[in-house]
Amino acid sequence: MKHISLSGSWNLTALSDDALPENLSSSIDSPLFRGLTQKIPGDVHTTLLENNIIPDPYWKKNELDIQWVGRTDWCMERTVNVPTSFLKGEQFISLDGADTFVRVFINESEAGFCDNFFRAWRFPVTGLLHEGENSIRLVFESSEKHAVARAASLPYAYPCSVYDVSSPNRNLVRKPQCHAGWDWGICLMVSGVYNSIQLEQTSTGFVDYIRTNLERNGNEWTVRTTTTFTALKNGTVTFKASLTESPKKADTASKASARQAAPELAAATTTVAVTKGENTIEQTFTVKNPELWWPAWSSPETEAALVAGALPADSASVSAAAAPAENQLYALTVSAGGSSKTVNIAFRELEVEAKEDSYGKSFVVKVNGRSIFVKGSNWIPCDALPSRQTKAHYESLLSSLVKAHGNCVRVWGGGFYETDFFYDYCDRHGILVWQDCMFGCSTYPADDEFLASVRLEIRHQVRRLQHHASIMLWCGNNEDLGALTWYEESVKNRDRYVIDYDKLNEQTVGDEVQKNDPERCWWPSSPSAGPNDFSDNWHSDGRGDMHYWVVWHEKKPFEAYYDITPRFVSEFGYQSLPDFGEVQTFTDPSQYNITSPDMEFHQRSPGGNSIIFENFSRYFRVPQSFKHTLYLSQVQQALAIQTAVTYWRSLKPICWGSIIWQLDNLWPVASWSSLEYSGKWKLLHYSMKHFFAPVCCSLFKKGDIVYCYLMNDTALSVPAKLTISYYDFAGNKIADDVSLETEIAPDSSAKAYEMPDFVLPGLSDSFFMHATLEYGDALSANETSSSAASPLKANPARSESTLFLTQPKKCALQKADIAFAVAETADGYDVTLSAAAPAFYVALNAGNIPGVFSDNFMTLTGGEKRTVHFTWEKREDWTGAGLPGARTSASRKPSLSSFRKALSVQCLNDLW
Repeated sequence: MKHISLSGSWNLTALSDDALPENLSSSIDSPLFRGLTQKIPGDVHTTLLENNIIPDPYWKKNELDIQWVGRTDWCMERTVNVPTSFLKGEQFISLDGADTFVRVFINESEAGFCDNFFRAWRFPVTGLLHEGENSIRLVFESSEKHAVARAASLPYAYPCSVYDVSSPNRNLVRKPQCHAGWDWGICLMVSGVYNSIQLEQTSTGFVDYIRTNLERNGNEWTVRTTTTFTALKNGTVTFKASLTESPKKADTASKASARQAAPELAAATTTVAVTKGENTIEQTFTVKNPELWWPAWSSPETEAALVAGALPADSASVSAAAAPAENQLYALTVSAGGSSKTVNIAFRELEVEAKEDSYGKSFVVKVNGRSIFVKGSNWIPCDALPSRQTKAHYESLLSSLVKAHGNCVRVWGGGFYETDFFYDYCDRHGILVWQDCMFGCSTYPADDEFLASVRLEIRHQVRRLQHHASIMLWCGNNEDLGALTWYEESVKNRDRYVIDYDKLNEQTVGDEVQKNDPERCWWPSSPSAGPNDFSDNWHSDGRGDMHYWVVWHEKKPFEAYYDITPRFVSEFGYQSLPDFGEVQTFTDPSQYNITSPDMEFHQRSPGGNSIIFENFSRYFRVPQSFKHTLYLSQVQQALAIQTAVTYWRSLKPICWGSIIWQLDNLWPVASWSSLEYSGKWKLLHYSMKHFFAPVCCSLFKKGDIVYCYLMNDTALSVPAKLTISYYDFAGNKIADDVSLETEIAPDSSAKAYEMPDFVLPGLSDSFFMHATLEYGDALSANETSSSAASPLKANPARSESTLFLTQPKKCALQKADIAFAVAETADGYDVTLSAAAPAFYVALNAGNIPGVFSDNFMTLTGGEKRTVHFTWEKREDWTGAGLPGARTSASRKPSLSSFRKALSVQCLNDLW
């Protein structure tokens, strides 16, 4: 088999001028008609931006001025030299990531038409190519125009969610739904080819997919492979499947070379007769004693290190949080007829247990026979401009999730099936993947043409991704089951839309998933109670997975999270405003007010900024400056989610998971994310590092009772010492500490303290409570231990929790007078903090210097010193302050004086 890559530079021109603004369509000399250099992989919007044809779409309201781009047809052209040797056998052109309606021309003859972004395309071009220079032309027809035309041709309407800036009828075309705008997303109807395009030549056929099934018998595993081979003709073909260890922490090039040199662990060779078209070939071999795959923070190696104190996963650590051990992956290669394909696999047993029980219906993820409490975030596309969806961007976001003790990501159904790099990273680093199919918040057609396209889409994606160890389930859609009750049309004609839903989701999507990956869980919708159960999983908490939005959308207090006893919460969230440095990337100082036009434009949830500000008055004193408003919004967001997660973790073993909405942003915006668009950690993300920690304590007040729970998500018994202190707001202890030494049982949540508020030592507005949990083998270290062990004795792992007994606005917080000193280290800076009085929700901020603090969003109880470490990160795509949405290089570590100048500290006391 031979390949000719068509990636690189193409010529881009506009094909239609009916949608162009006057300043561009009035002149035939416009660069849009003379041609621009277009990169593939890449998108049209980025090319126009780089050539100053359009303004930065993320700056102010520029989005409104560039909607014409998605309404215009575009042409990409190039030539390619084809040698005589390539014309032997048969030739094809293949495209992956073609968005969306694309006509493919070879030497002016149409070779094929793409109409579904989620499919991979291969068109025969034998006879269209010739020796020497050949022209290749791609015509991108406007997806918006196709959607509008489709709507006009249907016998009745299919409503979908619509936002202030939207492209119409997005549910009628198989394109990422959020490209049309969302309640956190910009409307950019992008087009281009984002993965690969190439010419292929073969005389035999193609190894297209490798499906695996792994069965364990003690320490021996049986590996069954099912290879999908597309043959050009009838004949006999020899298939070889071989397994090698995939090297850790290696780039793609070194992986390939290392794999060639790595010894085979197992192999199987089979010669079979194939017929023209699609064939499936099964092979079997055994592997002894492979390393087992575990979710992040759950491997025996990581848990032993954590409990021994060898990992600085505690909140008070000076060092940045260490990452858990990486999983060993194994490279499985199948070769046949000159074609080959390699995929990574890993060895684990995984099931999603959904069983009737005394509480309703469970939802428990089990890995290698052990129940895992799922702690994660929802994932949306990491940038609205596909050209910016780089490997470095993916790695920054996913590594941040793991550093915050997350072990799961839900690939939400309004984006796209993610890149190979995404799933390989999740495999390697133990991130469980809840995989939605790409349908969200809509009704959808169920005519033969639409269903046929979807069936091929699902078949391709499931076959492409099935081998990944990280994927824990396939989910049919996001909220489409509930959406049947959202729209006037579907409410008035319920049976019509339910039938269409069933045809699409069960008879097409579900059928194709279960045919191609029968070993995995099929979950029909999120939220739902599972197959054939149509419970109201927005409000019913006893069955399956739940989306719980009453705190944000219904404006209920944070304490409403205590009203439910969920089995698994796959969506819930609370918004915050962006960090000040982030705001500087999309507007200017004239707009530094949250009710200004630009700040409200960069808020897509209806009334979102008002909800944030109104809730300040429920818990806090109203901030008097723009920066304090931004800060307090992030405090409020962190407290909301902390309230939910710590309570739901206390309900274990009834509740087994919480997936926060959402991890990332695709442009700078007010949203539910825990990471800024730039990748910078919000206060919520720092709080996640605390409340997602494998071992932690939590103080909370439910009704008139104060509780402290100890949570242990490891498989080990953990020695621990709990201290609960009572302080007034000047920092004085007003009662004796409560102290408890205990062993926290494996995989448990245990109540360690319970007290009615009326017997506590003071009025609720006169003091606060602070819990410190010291844990790990360091507590059991012998007093006469060697000096090598004494650091563990001196600094056991810690978890802390602070509780106000009433709303903070009622408490007489004192001036904290936080002071800090900074010292440079090899990889960053140490910051030593002190406060004259108890300081709450202390937030360190390094401005637009990329990096992560080892701890943040903390309480300084007064009179103490605490040192945290800032680990500087080299970034080539960091968002620069003051530059309209631009990505700038941060490849050189700032000087100590520059870091000190950028560093700021805020705390809740500042608002008093």
